[in-house]
Amino acid sequence: MHPLVRALLGPWELRWEVLIPLALFGSLYALGWVRLRRQSKTQKVASKWRLVLYYLGLGSVALALMSPIDWLGTQLLTMHMVQHKILVMVSAPLIWLGNPYPVALWGLPLSVRRFVTAGIAGDTWLRAGLKAISAPGICWLVFTFTYLAWHDPFLYDLALRVDWVHNLEHLTFFLTAMLFWWPVVNGAPRLHKSMPYWGRILFVLAFVPPNAIAGFAIANSPEVIYAHYNTVPRLYGMSALQDQMIGGAVMWVWSSEMMINVAVIMLGVMSLKERKRKQKETEAAGSAQKPLSEHRIEKVEVAG
Repeated sequence: MHPLVRALLGPWELRWEVLIPLALFGSLYALGWVRLRRQSKTQKVASKWRLVLYYLGLGSVALALMSPIDWLGTQLLTMHMVQHKILVMVSAPLIWLGNPYPVALWGLPLSVRRFVTAGIAGDTWLRAGLKAISAPGICWLVFTFTYLAWHDPFLYDLALRVDWVHNLEHLTFFLTAMLFWWPVVNGAPRLHKSMPYWGRILFVLAFVPPNAIAGFAIANSPEVIYAHYNTVPRLYGMSALQDQMIGGAVMWVWSSEMMINVAVIMLGVMSLKERKRKQKETEAAGSAQKPLSEHRIEKVEVAG
């Protein structure tokens, strides 16, 4: 077994600052899901497939922040890039696909649920603030700026040297990724008009060029950009420059490919919905013509 694979299969680190929020949100979701299912097992808000996706999302956060991927990221740029991609490209969209807002809301006590609902549904500063930051253009700009800014050599090295900065880096990656995927998944609460599928396709594809340029620049740099990796013991016979080439390729190729895959999936969904719409129109037209034909037959029979 390759030493890197053996390291990845090693023990996880118990981090309470990660585990407690995950346990809290996981418990709220479970309680809300059970309450909604008791009302109706056929309703779509708390479906089984959404339950699975939500917990896969939470599990991927734990994987990124508590598994050996986390400490390997301080030794290898490649693993640090993988960690970031899990948080922004896997965890965030999976959690949104779980439809967390209405389900977790039902996990709250009735008085708290009414308070939260009034704050978001009413004419409040909370709704105004959420509406401002959840505009699709703002979501895209905030995420893209945050994502690229943390790859600045000074900030990147600082995060690797100072624990609280490292935690802040991961937190801002995840929260801005949640903003980015909000209009793409069209998750609740819906504070803006839903983007058409072609708009969502353009939204995710617009991220590909800046991401690819940054990843290409890192992968093809003739010098080590992040000085921290020159100061740590080199693992598995990989030089800092070789590690940087692979890490840059992960950012350049993997992230761009995932966005393109999302665009292709949405194109398929858009095509399927259009086909169903045309089928319904055809069936409606056929139903409308049937009474007319029967009426004509009756007139012929009467005339005969």
